[in-house]
Amino acid sequence: MILKRTFYHLVKMVVLGLPYLLSGQNEADVLRYSLQSYGGTARSYGLGGAFGSVGADFSCAGINPAGLARFRSSQFTFSTAFYNATNNSVYISNELTDKKFNFNLPNVSLLVNIAGEDFESKKPKGFVNFTLGFNMNRLNNFHSNTLFDAVNQSSSITQNWAERANATNTTPSNFSSYSLEHLAYQAWLIDKDTSSSTPRYKSAYGANPLINVRQYGNIMTKGAINDYNLSFAANYQHMVYFGLTLGAKSVRYIKTSDFIEEDKKTANVKDINYLTFNEYQRTTGTGLNAKLGINIAPNEHLRIGYAFHSPTVYNLKDTYSYSITSVFDYGAVDQFGDTRQGQKATTPQSTYYKYKISTPARNIFSISLVDKKIGFIAFDIETVNYTSGKIIPTKENAGDYSFTNENLNVRKFYNASAVNYRFGAEYVYDQYRFRCGYAKNGSPYKNNAFTYASDFKSNVYSLGFGIKTKDYSFDFAFVKTKSFSVDVPYTLESGKSAAITNNYNITNLVFSVAVPID
Repeated sequence: MILKRTFYHLVKMVVLGLPYLLSGQNEADVLRYSLQSYGGTARSYGLGGAFGSVGADFSCAGINPAGLARFRSSQFTFSTAFYNATNNSVYISNELTDKKFNFNLPNVSLLVNIAGEDFESKKPKGFVNFTLGFNMNRLNNFHSNTLFDAVNQSSSITQNWAERANATNTTPSNFSSYSLEHLAYQAWLIDKDTSSSTPRYKSAYGANPLINVRQYGNIMTKGAINDYNLSFAANYQHMVYFGLTLGAKSVRYIKTSDFIEEDKKTANVKDINYLTFNEYQRTTGTGLNAKLGINIAPNEHLRIGYAFHSPTVYNLKDTYSYSITSVFDYGAVDQFGDTRQGQKATTPQSTYYKYKISTPARNIFSISLVDKKIGFIAFDIETVNYTSGKIIPTKENAGDYSFTNENLNVRKFYNASAVNYRFGAEYVYDQYRFRCGYAKNGSPYKNNAFTYASDFKSNVYSLGFGIKTKDYSFDFAFVKTKSFSVDVPYTLESGKSAAITNNYNITNLVFSVAVPID
């Protein structure tokens, strides 16, 4: 039983959405807003995001703000991106492919350079210059589509709803109107178990049914996390660079899913014909954090950097709704002999819940070798302790639910020492720039957390090209990302479940234009 309960909680963590009794806030939300991809200009994308020590690019505001002090003039940069995510999903050995396209603005930046007293000196004695910048970077893109379609001869989603009802140990009149057990009972898809002396429930297929159902549908997500930064940086004698960024992050995450289950048994069995389960979730909110950075250049060819990103505390609001629709075979009756009537049950309108999420801090260590006439190579290592993330009730909801189990699961299953790598190289030929990059984000889960834990990583490959003149610079990047995720529509206490595995192949085309303004 202990193993069964552990598996049950773990699957709930993997599912990015199926709700608890009152809402959809769980460990998966902590992870969703803790994961972070690099974003910024096309130059940064082309170099795999390895800009921790190189500097003189607007993406530094979100990586290591000390690099902004390497700008010698004021500039404005504008970027656009064409994002296309192809998902090969597998459900019960059946593979389907779907795509999602998104046009977005990954970066908009303005930087003002303030010259110091020794700005023109080749051997400055003090601060050379100061920079003040505003920057917006897109960190996460949630756009994806998942299709699934397979015959399941092992379990039905109605059995999960019956187990949810059993967990309440109460009568239907006490079910929360926001819960799936309430909706399933209203739609006649779960029944009272009249053989039990305590409140017990079973699927409308029966207590020990022979299951043969077709399960199909789609899951669509969209939205993004945008990082807005106000940065200050200083250059001391071209040897030590300091930077501070005060950041505000905005979250917009929308998920819609449709799960359809059709009974494929012979016509002489009168029970469920088919059912649909529709889910809508919209999460919005903002969070605050800070970034501190330092770069050291012991000579003109070596640059070393370190940056600390504080935890981000998000204030979030979920708006959600669920509906369950049932259609029964002609002549189907319940345990009391009453004819089953198809119903549509829906959660109350304007259902919402407010809460907070604190995401982990980040440490970024960087090194680069630079020759101004030839180019450079750069390497970043980022460490993240995902077990430090947590979900926090707001003051108005503090007495309702403490999220103790969810936060314990964060510490039990997430990785305390995840490491992300970024590598980039740029070759200079006259006014032209040729770039390549690679980034690897390690799994946020412990290796033994569950079957697919080690697969939850992403690999990013990029190529870039740029033209740099006195009047403007133009950059282009081609980025290919391969990543993995899992959706589990439901699971049973017996351990029966069917996971939808998602293998994403994402192409991102990014264009940037930078113009000096002084």
